[in-house]
Amino acid sequence: MQHEVSGAGYWSERYRADTAGWDLGGPCPVFVAWLERKASPPVERVAFPGCGHGHDLRHWVERGYDAVGFDFAELDTDLPIEKRDVFTLGESHKAAFDIIVEYTCYCAIDPARRPEYVRALRGALAPGGIVLALLFPIGPRDGGPPFGVLESEIETVWGAEFEVVSVTTPAESVKPRQGRELLVELRDR
Repeated sequence: MQHEVSGAGYWSERYRADTAGWDLGGPCPVFVAWLERKASPPVERVAFPGCGHGHDLRHWVERGYDAVGFDFAELDTDLPIEKRDVFTLGESHKAAFDIIVEYTCYCAIDPARRPEYVRALRGALAPGGIVLALLFPIGPRDGGPPFGVLESEIETVWGAEFEVVSVTTPAESVKPRQGRELLVELRDR
């Protein structure tokens, strides 16, 4: 049986009713800080799967990145967001992105589908590309979304498809999430 979070209607209603509690109303400070530290020019093609309202997407586009978001919810926006099931990215956008930014999609999908989602991202990543995954909430959690993320999944799910380059607890996390997020940088093998 498929979890209700696997249907576009569920997410369209959450965004329409403004009940996406993880939405910060602006770009995530962790990614803002990461971009400030990045030395190379913004020539990369960047994907934001499950981007919702696209606050992070907007931030990267404004900084010159060729970025696109994906969401299967109905969203009213001027941003480059393609209505698409993120589980199809590996086929529809094969090796298309130099950077994939994962934020709150992984914790929002049916946990049973997490390996499938990570494989889809693997298919969409260009050779030599990186995935920036801000995983939240770390630790077991009843119910969801967001569904809890176990630290062991970094190796068992993400590590099955990518090389794990670094895992850090970001100092820039918003106050309610401090110590409950992990920034994982992954590379194409």
